[in-house]
Amino acid sequence: MEVFDQLAEKYQGEHSHNPFQSALVERIAALLPGGTSVLDLGCGTGVPTAKVLTESDHRVVGVDVSEGMLRLAREQVPAAEFVHADFSALADDFGRFEAVTAFFSLLMLSKADIERTLDKAYGWLQPGGYLAIGMVNFDGDSLPFEFLGVPVTVSGYLQPDLAAVLEAHGFTVDSIETVSFTPADGPEESQIFALARKPA
Repeated sequence: MEVFDQLAEKYQGEHSHNPFQSALVERIAALLPGGTSVLDLGCGTGVPTAKVLTESDHRVVGVDVSEGMLRLAREQVPAAEFVHADFSALADDFGRFEAVTAFFSLLMLSKADIERTLDKAYGWLQPGGYLAIGMVNFDGDSLPFEFLGVPVTVSGYLQPDLAAVLEAHGFTVDSIETVSFTPADGPEESQIFALARKPA
């Protein structure tokens, strides 16, 4: 997506230092045995998710639609594998993973496509595998929005609705919280971080 090719470095500057995202990635890294595989949907520039996980001895496959983002990701996280693709269009048999992460990437889809992607993620996960999600805390479906000065469309859920959607698609919600994060250039943003599991 050309939008994100233009924004790669600016996005990294403002959004790669989210302490709540980093904390959840560190938690996943600690929960998983070393050497296990993680699929990062909408991996962006690879920081912090792929970087933290590869440094914790996990195998990471990052998928992103933006070549600009991936160029930075390959430079910054050479130990990970990065795939240029629309993650919502990946095949059901794309692979099997111990964890799937999606930080602020699902919100670029419609709610129908988010739910289809949750079903795919369920299929990609090994039994007992983890799903980690970061979302913006609001209720809307494909609403116009300006992101870093560029028009996009975004979808979101309120915390109880996101928990219900995860459970409706077969996941057990281990933890879910709403937090306030202020990027370097502001404004403050209400965000939801969820960790869910595919039953063993």
